[in-house]
Amino acid sequence: MEKLVILIVVSALVATLGSNRKIGYGWSLVLCLFLSPVIGLIIILFSKKVNNVDFVDVKKENQQN
Repeated sequence: MEKLVILIVVSALVATLGSNRKIGYGWSLVLCLFLSPVIGLIIILFSKKVNNVDFVDVKKENQQN
């Protein structure tokens, strides 16, 4: 029982690395739980990062200057 709890906690911690990647937190957690946290970590690190782009309203920027 203790090993199961440790597996879930470690998998959840490793899956947080996938939250800003294309694979996402959910799939990262599933992979970590069913395969292993180490293999899940490898898959997460090979996944592409999500581009977080902030769009700026050009009209508002020009009016302020």
